[in-house]
Amino acid sequence: MYEWHKECPQDIKKSLESFFNSKDFLDRPNVFYKGVVPAIYCIEDSSKKWVALIAFTGLEETHRMVCEKLKFTFTPLHAARSTTFSQVNPAPRLPLPAAYNKFIKDIIKANKAQKSQERLIQWKATLDCATNMVLDAPGVRAAPTTGTSPAAATAAAAVVDLTGTDDEESGQNTPASATTTTGSTTITASLQDGGMWFISVDIESHEYNHDRILEIGWSIWDSGVHKFMDKHYAISDYRHLKNGKFVADRRDRFMFGETVWENLQGSIAAFQQDLEKAARRNENGQFVLIAHDMTSDMKYLSQMGVTFPEGMIQFDTLEMNAARVGDSNCKMGLGKLLDEVDIENYCLHNAGNDAHYTLELFLWLTRNNGLQRA
Repeated sequence: MYEWHKECPQDIKKSLESFFNSKDFLDRPNVFYKGVVPAIYCIEDSSKKWVALIAFTGLEETHRMVCEKLKFTFTPLHAARSTTFSQVNPAPRLPLPAAYNKFIKDIIKANKAQKSQERLIQWKATLDCATNMVLDAPGVRAAPTTGTSPAAATAAAAVVDLTGTDDEESGQNTPASATTTTGSTTITASLQDGGMWFISVDIESHEYNHDRILEIGWSIWDSGVHKFMDKHYAISDYRHLKNGKFVADRRDRFMFGETVWENLQGSIAAFQQDLEKAARRNENGQFVLIAHDMTSDMKYLSQMGVTFPEGMIQFDTLEMNAARVGDSNCKMGLGKLLDEVDIENYCLHNAGNDAHYTLELFLWLTRNNGLQRA
């Protein structure tokens, strides 16, 4: 007999239990009393309920009831099992254990395939949304792409020399000019352009105790000036803790600026301040937060007390890449993915470096998707 409680996923089990208790199921008297089999509502074991249900109603009726209730779609069962399931006998006849086993596994397989397809459709829509946001962001200038890969175009657009200071009281940037050359096009921009901020974030925790946050890094791309601004905070509270056995410890290898040693509270405050600045840069308060495998990073940030402005839009480069390759099960690590799309990278597992490369990857994915659509 199928080992229901060992093999059936919890979501399927809950759905089927709900089905057994539904009015649609309970209102069918022919299911309850027939022959010598006890009433199904008196049977506690789910697998026995299914055996009795299939024996009483036949496979086709069972399929119809399940499809109607749980919204599953089923392919016809293998012909070898048709003699077991398709016959509706006047007396109860239990299916063979192997056939019943296969029937339940078909349900699980169909459910997984359906959910996988739904995720892929959702992630593809997310990738298209991210692409539109990058292309339509305030201040974005079109850079020549003829003969240039998306990664090279991204890198060229980001090479900017910008100097400016923050007015802490007003929360606005003091205007500063920026000039960059991409191909034959010269771009001149100012912080007054009000470009949208795209912020990627990464967190490094201790390999033996993930509650101990060792680093917080974030990178900002301003659509108005095509510039990266990178920040890396090493948490002084846990200076004595080091990785190295399972994850490389590269706190001192930040490639895009100076590392700031600060306690956890001060580091969170600095990140929070940049989130609020990002929200103030345009009238609707929109900005983008990006991470690679965002679930874990968002969990850390929430636990640390970070509050997210209402206009924040989230994108996960792990999901965006899965949409690119058309496989919802593609969960490629950051380093391997950067190598695959030919983005040079150094000293990963430094939170600041990872945040910067995640942002480069995000821009590559959106511009590559834009070229594919064109």
